[in-house]
Amino acid sequence: MLTVPSDHIVTRRLTIRRETADDAAAVAASIGRNRDRLLPWLGWATEEAASVEAQTVRITRSGEQWDAGEMFDYAIVDRATGTFWGKISMHRRIGPRGVELGYWLDGAAEGRGVMTEAVAMIRDEALGLDWVDRVEIHCDAANVRSRAIPRRLGFELDRSESRVATAASETGMCTIWLQRKTTSGRR
Repeated sequence: MLTVPSDHIVTRRLTIRRETADDAAAVAASIGRNRDRLLPWLGWATEEAASVEAQTVRITRSGEQWDAGEMFDYAIVDRATGTFWGKISMHRRIGPRGVELGYWLDGAAEGRGVMTEAVAMIRDEALGLDWVDRVEIHCDAANVRSRAIPRRLGFELDRSESRVATAASETGMCTIWLQRKTTSGRR
């Protein structure tokens, strides 16, 4: 039985791995390059977040949350070149037996199925944990690119909920996509 997720997952073209302090500069640079794309949907994508110092602090906290079993934060890296492409996380904030996936992608990797591949792997990793029965993806109803990923991967639209908008392009209507563990242990 698995109680903690792997800290290193390899796909055909990606390495999805636990972040380290060595990732701070690459993450900060990606946020800096992509602020105009990210900020309308992710209120945290500020100028401060694009600093190496802020990312070093965040990665340290993320490591503490990983060790406490609260959140599992991964870097998405091109397997062949080592280029940082984005982030994906499992959050234990949706109640017992569930995890919520969160993700963002560098614009240079957009449109190539990178995030779909990463979400599929992290979903499978989550559903392989003995304490997880369901995986959810929450995204604003207007975020077409983010909503396309759970749809593409066979998640069902479970419900929509009104929420306070926290970023400029959000409508305040959050769509919640769900995939449950099957009796065989995975989706």
